[in-house]
Amino acid sequence: MKKLFILLSLMVCLPSQACDETCKREAAMEEHGVKFSSYLTASYCQDTSVAFLLRARESLQSYRDEKLTTGHKGGMRNISNFLKQRKQWLEECDQYLALTGQGRVFRDEATTQNILTAIDSTTAELDRLVSSGGGVHAPASQAEMAGVRMDQLFMVVDNHRTDLQLRGQLVIR
Repeated sequence: MKKLFILLSLMVCLPSQACDETCKREAAMEEHGVKFSSYLTASYCQDTSVAFLLRARESLQSYRDEKLTTGHKGGMRNISNFLKQRKQWLEECDQYLALTGQGRVFRDEATTQNILTAIDSTTAELDRLVSSGGGVHAPASQAEMAGVRMDQLFMVVDNHRTDLQLRGQLVIR
C-alpha cells in the first residue's frame, strides 16, 4: 500500500515540476531583466529560421541570378533592407531561444554567427554600392563583388540546411 501511495504521489508531483515554455519565458525575463514580445515562441523562431533557409534563400538566389548584374541601385537597396529585416528577426529569435535555454536559431552558436556574419557582409557590400556615386546603376564589375558576397551567404546557408537534412531535422516536401 505504501508503494502505491508513493507511486501516485510521484505521478502527481512530477508534471507540476516540469517547466514549459511559459515557465522558461518568465524565468528568463526575470533572470535577465528583459521583456520578450508576446509572439516569440520556440515554434515561431523555428518557423522564422526555416523560412530564411528556404524561402528567403530562394528569393535571394532569384535576385542574384536575374537582377544583380543590372546594377540597379534601387534593387540593391531593397535586397539590403530585406536582409537587414531578416537578420533582425533572426537575432531576436536567437536571443529568445538562448535566454530561455531552448538552443539557438541555427542549431548552435557558431553556425548562427557564421550566417549572421555572412548576412552582414552581403548587406555591407550592397550598401557600399548603393552609396557610391554614378547615378542609378552600379558598374557591372562592382556588382560582381556583391554577387561574391551573396554566394558566400548561400554557401553558409546551404551547408547548414544540408546538415539539418542529414540529421533529419529539416524535411523539404
